[in-house]
Amino acid sequence: MNFKKMISAVISLLCFCAVLGILLLFLAMRFVHSTPTGFTESAEELQNPYIGWYQIHNYMVSDDTDYDLSGILKQEYHAGLVLLEFNLKNYADRPISEQGLSFLNQVLQSWQSTGRQLIVRFFYDWDGDAAASEPRELSLILNHMSQTAEAVNRYSDCVYILQGIFIGPWGEMHGSSYANAEDMITLTSHLASVTDPKIFLAVRTPQQWRLLTGSTTPLDRSEAFSGTFASRLSLFNDGMLGSETDLNTYAVGSASGAFSLYHKNSRQDEIGFQQLLCSYVPNGGEVVIPNPRNDFAAAVKDLSSTHVSYLNSAYDDNVFSKWRAHTCQENSPYNGMSGFDYISRHLGYRYVLRSFECPSMLPWEKNAAVNITLQNTGFSNCYRPFDVSLVLVKKETGETYSLAVETDTRFWNPGEEIRLTIPVTVREYATGTYDLYFQISDPVSGHRVLPANEGTCSEYGFFLGSMDISILPK
Repeated sequence: MNFKKMISAVISLLCFCAVLGILLLFLAMRFVHSTPTGFTESAEELQNPYIGWYQIHNYMVSDDTDYDLSGILKQEYHAGLVLLEFNLKNYADRPISEQGLSFLNQVLQSWQSTGRQLIVRFFYDWDGDAAASEPRELSLILNHMSQTAEAVNRYSDCVYILQGIFIGPWGEMHGSSYANAEDMITLTSHLASVTDPKIFLAVRTPQQWRLLTGSTTPLDRSEAFSGTFASRLSLFNDGMLGSETDLNTYAVGSASGAFSLYHKNSRQDEIGFQQLLCSYVPNGGEVVIPNPRNDFAAAVKDLSSTHVSYLNSAYDDNVFSKWRAHTCQENSPYNGMSGFDYISRHLGYRYVLRSFECPSMLPWEKNAAVNITLQNTGFSNCYRPFDVSLVLVKKETGETYSLAVETDTRFWNPGEEIRLTIPVTVREYATGTYDLYFQISDPVSGHRVLPANEGTCSEYGFFLGSMDISILPK
């Protein structure tokens, strides 16, 4: 009898454990149902960091410089580019004084307060006669580089690109007694050594890039953003679309495909070179002189191929007038838009959200997969890494959960679709309805990166849709 009671007790215990296990498994089970919002591409202009039209501000540095900087401080805080040009001609025969360096620091500090990203250029001549204005000794230019680097490095959070190597009219690296291979290598090497590796450097032509890096091969993905000299060296073209040679940026002739450290190649060759190189370093400048090369269709083709991300907003207005007179005719949100506005919206990166889904999962699975597809429809990549996150907001309580997305936005290439899969451990979340948001932000400036989609972004990001987590299927 005791034996039968024992067997009965064991069976009862096993049944209880089985029921308890089933109950616990049931409570742990999660069913997920998602409802995406509609995604409509927008043709609106976006104010995102590191791209677009820049404004130029010129400063003559001297011992008694008297600029009113209060106007800078009053500007609204937002993303955008400015080019700051500093003329050092007053120090062509001596080191920069403490007063001059203090002024440089004040200007950079003032612009930092506006939230802008800064392109900075130093030179000795803005009248077209560099030979008469530049120091007589190379060592003095090197010293000036070291002196100014202290201030520039102090603001490396907002100094994006340092253009030129202090020589040539307007710093454009020609028309100078130092515009020879040996001196340019010396100057560039020193500038790279004294400036923060996070700051991009920029030279005037692809041939100069080859000379200074010692490579006839463009940068590739394996070296991109690695902090090496080559991965920092970008381009600026102030003769962009100005002629068949972009005002002597390229050589006259037909394509050869063979590159040299010391010689320029044809337009076709050099555009192909930039198409590869400028997937990983910025390219920008100013368009000049109305001619067939900057007719709208030809301009878009070359700006896209060379991955142009920034242009001078003030020059050349005669070219801009041509673009404004052109009306886009295409099956896209840009149909009927002026050519100028079309180009404005495609300078740099432009991310469009295409879809969001959360496929059905088996109820005992641990993770749900949130799939997001977006496309970069701009001319270029972004060359600084952004933070990407999926934000879940519980409708019933307002509780917020942010999930970092593992991706490197610097490789979100123009023209390509980007597919992100984000695991969500649904068992860690209470049952209920969650609104999902997609957020991109710049960790350096704190600016949000807005997608080119209809609708508004909230404090959480762009609304993707909702996700229901339940213990019973819907």
